[in-house]
Amino acid sequence: MSVQLIPVGFIKPYFPAETVPVEVGEGKTTEQVLQELGVNGDLVAMVLINGRQAAKNEPLHDGDVVKLIPFVGGG
Repeated sequence: MSVQLIPVGFIKPYFPAETVPVEVGEGKTTEQVLQELGVNGDLVAMVLINGRQAAKNEPLHDGDVVKLIPFVGGG
């Protein structure tokens, strides 16, 4: 099955494009996909699946669009 990953902010350099199509196995989670891609899941503060806030351990489904939002720093 295929999902689209959309990295936001400072985690963009960890991905080859602004929108990354990824083939994943049935029942895989965002957390597992990030591990397989070699991206530290701790960098991701929030996950939006199809525009809805979701946990990193929620199973993905074919056609999902997953936005990866990092922590925001500053001061």
